[in-house]
This record gives sequence, C-alpha cells and structure tokens, in this order.
Amino acid sequence: MKKLLELPHAKHGSTCYVNGLYDILAWKGGEYEYFLLPIIGGMAGFGYLKFKMAKPPMMVYWGNNPKYLLKELSDILGFKLETNEGRAWKAVSQKMKESIDSGEPVMAGALDMFYLHYYPGLYKKIHVPIHYVLIVGYDDEKEKYFIHDCTYDKVQEVAYADLMRSLDVKVPGMSKKNTIRTLRELPGKLPSELEAAEKGLKHKAERMLNPPISMLGIPAMRKLAKEIPGWDDKECFRHMAAYAGMTPPLVPEDLQECNGLRFKQAELLEKLGEKYDKAGWVEAGVLFARSGELIIELCRSAVKYDGKKCGGVLTKIADTEEEAYLLMQK
Repeated sequence: MKKLLELPHAKHGSTCYVNGLYDILAWKGGEYEYFLLPIIGGMAGFGYLKFKMAKPPMMVYWGNNPKYLLKELSDILGFKLETNEGRAWKAVSQKMKESIDSGEPVMAGALDMFYLHYYPGLYKKIHVPIHYVLIVGYDDEKEKYFIHDCTYDKVQEVAYADLMRSLDVKVPGMSKKNTIRTLRELPGKLPSELEAAEKGLKHKAERMLNPPISMLGIPAMRKLAKEIPGWDDKECFRHMAAYAGMTPPLVPEDLQECNGLRFKQAELLEKLGEKYDKAGWVEAGVLFARSGELIIELCRSAVKYDGKKCGGVLTKIADTEEEAYLLMQK
C-alpha cells in the first residue's frame, strides 16, 4: 500500500510544535498570520517547575508545553483533538496508516531528532527528543513515511525503523512514547484571523495574569525572581537560557536568540494591531520587544550563574509583561 496526501506546507524553522497544525488548517481554508497560532496557543509564555528528583531540579520554560498548546488552540479555533500515546508501536503505526487512508494527516511527537537523517548535524550524533512532524503519507514497499518538517520545503522520507526509534521517547511532563495526534470535527467555517486573534489574545492575557496554577504566568515569574538568587545548580541556569532560545536543550552560542519568542510576539501584535486598528495591541507589542531584550540580558547573566543579577532582571520582565497583558485585555 502507498498513500500520499497533498497538503500545502509552510516552512518555518524552530516551530515544529505548531507547523503541522498550520498546514492542516491552511489545507482546510484557514488563513492566519503564521505566528498567531503559537502565540495564542501559549508560546512566549512562562513556567517555573520544581521537582527535587529531576535533573535539573528547577526548570524554567518560556512557552507553553506543546502537549497543552494544541489543547488551547482547539478551544480557541473550535476543533477536536484525538491523542494516542503510550501504546505499542505496532498499534500506533497501524493507526497512522488508517488515518492517512482516511485523508487525515497525523501530527507525531515528541520524537528524537537523533533518528532523522535529514538533520545531518544531529543524525546518530546528538539526542534532541523534543521535535514534532506531520505524517502525510506512507509507502509499504519502500518502508518509508512521508513527512512535513518545519525546517524543509519539500516532503521528507523517513524509514519505518527510524520513525519507530524516534518516537520511542518519554519526555517527562511533555510527551509519552509513540504519541500521535489527529484533528477531528473541524468547524464548517474556521474563525477568521481577527476572530481568532481577539479571542486568543484575551485568553492568553488572562492566563498569564491570573494563571490556574502558581507555577505559570506572571506570578511564577515573580516567584522565580525571589528564589533564583539562592540557586546553586549550574544546570538550572543553563536550562533557563536554553529554553529561552530556539534549540533547547542546547544553549546557542548567540544569546540574541534567547528572547523567549518575545520579538515574534511583539512583531505579531504590532502587525495585527495596525492591520485591524487595535492601538492596545501595538502598544503591547512595543512592551514585548522591550521584554525580549531583558530576557537576553537575563540569559547572559544566567550563563555566568549570577543569581542576584537574574533576580533583578526577572522583576523588570514581570513588570513589563504585566503592563503589556493588561493592554491586551482591553
């Protein structure tokens, strides 16, 4: 058997967690500014987790967990998400083929880039188990899957054995092994870009200002500002810097990349604010650009393990973003 679904594909590096969804929505007629989806889904956010037995025991994330990002977007855009995780490979591979045969692309991940041959710098060299791809077809004779990957324009081919190994990863709090997702029951008419932006940005602002749990949002940022001067684990500092960048768990050589996607959020708000005459969005965009510069400053102190300096910068970030999110609520 062989099947290949012909979908449009948008190449946008380092956005694997939402790239497949964007392709599916574009296929179904959705027209959105590319970074609207990750921003309203919770990227350019904040989380501060502490687990005594984890390595490192304190972890800082500058965006939503992809596991929850897609759930947030399903609520905003009105589709239903079916998730299969933790099952045996045989059952998962069969499920993927059945979905493709039914005309439904499959979002797969988290998976380990160690087994993706089209990343030669990582292939069988470095384990990076936080990638996501869109499965758009398969070929039983060649024993290969056809894949959309955010870094490449063209469809990639991956051997069955390599995809099996790549999905056999567990990322605590993020993904179980063999996790795949499909979209179900898309609305007859997807929300317009303005409808999605208005609903999504207000929703995000509320969750950042008044999060459901204390480990998220502005309250978590202020908590970290008080606690980070007492950190003594260097890996905690490096984790904070790495996840502010685009290639976690690696800390990039150029820390200018470590802005927690605030520059993208700023660009989106200013662009949509001008497009739809939303002055508050434009003002918030200016503030997030300032926050992005502060996060870079924070990461420079983090790689020097300067907890006291980090604490002061975090307070400035929290103050700046609180002002921005209040503007987004109007």
